[in-house]
Amino acid sequence: MNIKNLLNEMEYLSYTGGDDIEITGITNDSRKIEKNDVFVAIKGFTNDGHKFIESALENGASAVICENIPENVKDKSNFIIVSSPRESMAKAANIIYGRPSEKMNITGVTGTNGKTSTTYLLNGIYDYLGEKSGIIGTMGVLIEGKKIKVDNTTPEAFDIQHYLAMMLEKGITHCCMEVSSHALELNRVDEVQIDVGIFTNVTRDHLDFHKTMENYYQAKKKLFHLTKINNIINVDDPYGLRLYNELMEEGVKAISIGIENDADIKASNLKTTMKGTTFDLNVQGTKKTAHVNTPGTFSVLNSLGALGAAYALGVNIDDIIEALEEIKGVTGRFEILPNKLDCIIILDFAHTPDGLQKVMDTINEFAEGRKIVMFGAGGERDLSRRAPMGEIAGKYCDLSILTSDNPRFEDPYEICKEIAQGVEKYNGKYKIIVERDQAIYYAIDNSQKKDVILLAGKSTEPYQDMGTEKVPFDETMLAKRAIKEVEKKRGL
Repeated sequence: MNIKNLLNEMEYLSYTGGDDIEITGITNDSRKIEKNDVFVAIKGFTNDGHKFIESALENGASAVICENIPENVKDKSNFIIVSSPRESMAKAANIIYGRPSEKMNITGVTGTNGKTSTTYLLNGIYDYLGEKSGIIGTMGVLIEGKKIKVDNTTPEAFDIQHYLAMMLEKGITHCCMEVSSHALELNRVDEVQIDVGIFTNVTRDHLDFHKTMENYYQAKKKLFHLTKINNIINVDDPYGLRLYNELMEEGVKAISIGIENDADIKASNLKTTMKGTTFDLNVQGTKKTAHVNTPGTFSVLNSLGALGAAYALGVNIDDIIEALEEIKGVTGRFEILPNKLDCIIILDFAHTPDGLQKVMDTINEFAEGRKIVMFGAGGERDLSRRAPMGEIAGKYCDLSILTSDNPRFEDPYEICKEIAQGVEKYNGKYKIIVERDQAIYYAIDNSQKKDVILLAGKSTEPYQDMGTEKVPFDETMLAKRAIKEVEKKRGL
């Protein structure tokens, strides 16, 4: 693209430079600049991107979007001066990559818990229908079965547009995207045309960034004013009920989903076993029976979100029900690991009090033996959730194994001691094993007949965030290895 085409379509304060400049991409990371990229200088929380303009130019940037031109780079490049580089980055990326979201169906999912499961369920529905879909979210970008790792639940604006363009090239017609509160606050999805929004829930999380629950809720709410076709809102969640009522008052289209409360799409008479949940389904007066292969109320609510989105986009309800019955579950979300130990070992991403509570409620529905949980809490993040997670573990479990989970610059043992205060409130039994791989092995090695062991918090997250490093960590592989070792040890 010639820079004249970009300038013709975006708003800016002034431009200094030539007319015959070619642009091939855009980024705000000077280390990732490729030849003819636009570099966007953003004043962030810890660094000012204007300091890295010179480095970006040395790496091949053909133009710079910034608030002002530093003295050391004047006359060295082509500068687009804007009032908000972050907002301009989203607009420029959309233009550079050909406005891809306008040529496909986009469903955005937001909420504290359930985003990943909902996107994969929706992706599974489209797979069953033979329609090509992709995913952008916590577990990476999924394009035709291949995954691209990402650092954030919702990538930066330029990456989103690039991934959507890549999907279009592969003939993908639907994208299911997790939309985090950070992304909504930081303009990452500003220029994405979202057709349907899904709200899962809001519980205490990310208050290190948002400061208050009201700010957190208002950030989430932004998604539902961006959508073009409809919104799917879980009204069993108190914030969801509030959101639905506010959207109705504001004249924004929404479909309610729920189990406990009246809803446009409602599940009732849930029957749960370890193999899944069967329920009665009422879709705006049409009654059906449905089954999902992951057990629990939270799984049914996630399924209703995916079902509602597909329904809003015109998919036949019977086809959706058939698809849900075929979807085997989401990797790392209430994933039951096969073993010969006569116990149930579950891998799950639950890392908040609400997430842990929901998983424990589900386990309670079928557990016959002891309940054992292994988990930790992130360092330098919402400290107030540590003891409450311990309380849930102490209340529900026969044994809690407290361990490391992204300690960052905090002492993981001290984090575990804070969690333990909650466990002790219910006189719960616990053991602190800071090394997470050892904690996994201990949980499995000490298993007894009929035990249910929950390995919670990391799931498919591929690293431990320790100090300045992201240390590779594969919980699934370590759990499967521990299972094999213990099976061998017991002669199985």
